[in-house]
Amino acid sequence: MNLVKIAPVRIVATLLALIAFVLMPTGAMAFNPAIDLSVQQTYAKMNERSLVLVDVRTEQEWRQTGIAQGAAPISMLDSAFFDKLAAVQAANPGKTVAFICASGRRSAIVQAELARRGFENVFSVYGGTTGSRDAPGWIAEGLPVVVWPGS
Repeated sequence: MNLVKIAPVRIVATLLALIAFVLMPTGAMAFNPAIDLSVQQTYAKMNERSLVLVDVRTEQEWRQTGIAQGAAPISMLDSAFFDKLAAVQAANPGKTVAFICASGRRSAIVQAELARRGFENVFSVYGGTTGSRDAPGWIAEGLPVVVWPGS
């Protein structure tokens, strides 16, 4: 499925869903193998060249922690997010796409929205870059991180 521009009504609906998700207690985010990958699974699939990782955090966050080595940085707040994601997908045909944020909450939102739009083979990285109380995250697992060039 190709990405298309979002209608204003869908933007409002997505924002409302985002607010509801952010207000959801953290304990409600149990690992779901149908939509989540652990950081170790993600890293293994990247090494197999079967997955492309997209970091959806902000540039400020990238500066603070660096980004997972090999990840494509596309902030979910970027107005050109869908266009940039389409370019990453076009450059990586047939590959699984996984989204990573700090703790896994925002990447889960992105994954859920794309799945709602009919996209398949999209995942959220459980625990994210810096971890959550449920999972240690990319950095704590000692996986490779590169310094953000804008640092």
